[in-house]
Amino acid sequence: VARVDPILLNVTDWCHEKCPRSTFSWDLPTPRFSVGIFLVIVVTITLIFRLKEDKVEALPRRDFLLQFWSQLKRKAAWQTILYGIISHTLFGVHNAAKPNANFAWLELSTFQQQVMQISEKMALFFGLQFVRRYALNFSWRKMVILGSCVVLVFNASYFLIIYNVWRNSWFYMATDVSTSFMYTLNIFVNLACMVEVAQPGYEAITYSLITTASNVVRPLSAVISYQLLAFFPLLNEQESIKTDTPQVRHQFAALQTLVIFLNISSLLTLPLIPRQKVETRELVARGEKSQFWGKFVILSLLSFLVYSSVVTFMTVIDYESYGCLKVLGGEGCTENESSLPALFLVSTILLYCYLTTFFIAFWPIAKGADEFSWKMFV
Repeated sequence: VARVDPILLNVTDWCHEKCPRSTFSWDLPTPRFSVGIFLVIVVTITLIFRLKEDKVEALPRRDFLLQFWSQLKRKAAWQTILYGIISHTLFGVHNAAKPNANFAWLELSTFQQQVMQISEKMALFFGLQFVRRYALNFSWRKMVILGSCVVLVFNASYFLIIYNVWRNSWFYMATDVSTSFMYTLNIFVNLACMVEVAQPGYEAITYSLITTASNVVRPLSAVISYQLLAFFPLLNEQESIKTDTPQVRHQFAALQTLVIFLNISSLLTLPLIPRQKVETRELVARGEKSQFWGKFVILSLLSFLVYSSVVTFMTVIDYESYGCLKVLGGEGCTENESSLPALFLVSTILLYCYLTTFFIAFWPIAKGADEFSWKMFV
């Protein structure tokens, strides 16, 4: 576990997750840490036995799965799931050079990092409470747009740090927490839609499908984030960022702009979700179904779940050997490691996101079957 507290280092030195002096000899290895988390989860499973529900006769497994498949084929269901997959993938892309820059430019300490993480969890909690109390009847699309604009403003404020207008670690912490608020809105919109879409008796499996779709794409976002650094070589090393030359600043600004563009492009998926409960119920009542898109959703989820499981399994077994692989979302284990597999994966992910959105939301417009209107986004 790397420590970056200034009190642990000589004031004339600097390092981040590299210097032997910044790592305690009694740190917790990743496999042992994972086992600890596993034991905590096992203990919490016992709480399930405290739940009391009236027993009902369950459907035969085959009949249950067939009815769930019938629900998944409905446009209201697969469209909402695809919205979650694509929007979370694109909005999950981040500036992978920020951690090194935060230490080199802001001297962000371990204490501040922990405060920031706690603040993000609090933002998630209070964000949900705010939505539950004041915004239940507010347009879901407008809610996502509003949250995206807030995050855009805070992400753009990092340019003040890049060009040394105001380099303050507490200022950065206040702006970075905003991303948790956007994550809250995306999760809420997905679940609010599926509450209206799910048939009675299928709420639990539908909820599981939505949360799985939102979580399994996180490693994909990480791969995209780190592979963007291949186009900005001066940002790959802490030493080059520490030089703080005009070239470093310009490359950092270009990367930050690209990340913001990818995040904002997630708004192209807004036509995939209804505006509110009434529109969702109308979509369900129309009964539109598609076997192709139902199978497409299942295949997508299985593919992403397999990749996410492989990443988790390999990094837990031996993080030092596999966690750094580019194709698994790492920075690269060696200088000569090829970027082609990871770049191919990134290209595939982006094509998946944009082409899927295009065929569902914009292909009818291209064929002349529908007309373009900005109202489709609000």
